[in-house]
Amino acid sequence: MEKVVGALINVVSLFSMPTALHWVHRLFSTPRKGKLNAKDLPLFLTQAHLGYFWYKKNKVYYYQWNATQTQLPLVLLIHGWESNSARWEALCTALDGQFRFVAVDAPSLGQSYGKNLSVKNYQEVIDIALHTFQPSFVIGHSLGAFALFQQLSETNYPWLKKAVILGAFDRFEVILSHYYHLLGYSKRVKEAYHSYIEHLINKPLIAYCSAEAVQFVDVEVLCIHDKEDPQVSYEEAQRFHQALLQKNNVVLSTENLGHSLQDETVFFTIQTFLR
Repeated sequence: MEKVVGALINVVSLFSMPTALHWVHRLFSTPRKGKLNAKDLPLFLTQAHLGYFWYKKNKVYYYQWNATQTQLPLVLLIHGWESNSARWEALCTALDGQFRFVAVDAPSLGQSYGKNLSVKNYQEVIDIALHTFQPSFVIGHSLGAFALFQQLSETNYPWLKKAVILGAFDRFEVILSHYYHLLGYSKRVKEAYHSYIEHLINKPLIAYCSAEAVQFVDVEVLCIHDKEDPQVSYEEAQRFHQALLQKNNVVLSTENLGHSLQDETVFFTIQTFLR
């Protein structure tokens, strides 16, 4: 089915490249799952204080736990692609009583409004959240971790002490390559979308990678990645890991925990790093 859609877009590009690029970007940036119904929220989220802030005329929802315990350090939580703030339940439960938490639903995911999610608009939402809540610590997972790390490389947040990066990829180009292969786009469509993305992020795609960003990130970083991660290649991320180690950051390689990294060993490692 994907190849059929890709073939149709290739044909459309022969007559109107802008129209083709509209559909290429829409398909790439529209999550297929991860939305939440306000009337059927997981218990974990109903127990939180719910709020929202505005991003480009859309509401971005956030959840706070232990909000009144202002003596505790604050941790900002950034989820990944086709996910939402409910994914942090196990971590918040494991570290309850030691931190305040605030989790953000990305645009078009969870309860947040919007129709699509690009890394660029996620970066902008993360920037708003960092300025709004001014956390001591921040934790990102998967696409959220990549967007977070890119944002930390572009903006200084004096109040932020440490960052935890979970299951993050290195090069955005690799993600695009997988997408191109899945849809079977023509060379001219791929080249046009490359230019579109470079205009969107305002930098060459080759520079849009975690390893390059390391030199501009000043906070201490803990990176955790599973060697058998089925969604984000451990091997592809090793250049990022080496760049982190060269700046005396911490990299933990796990086994048999998959992409989600929902495990007591991971939670204990995060607790030790933040405390």
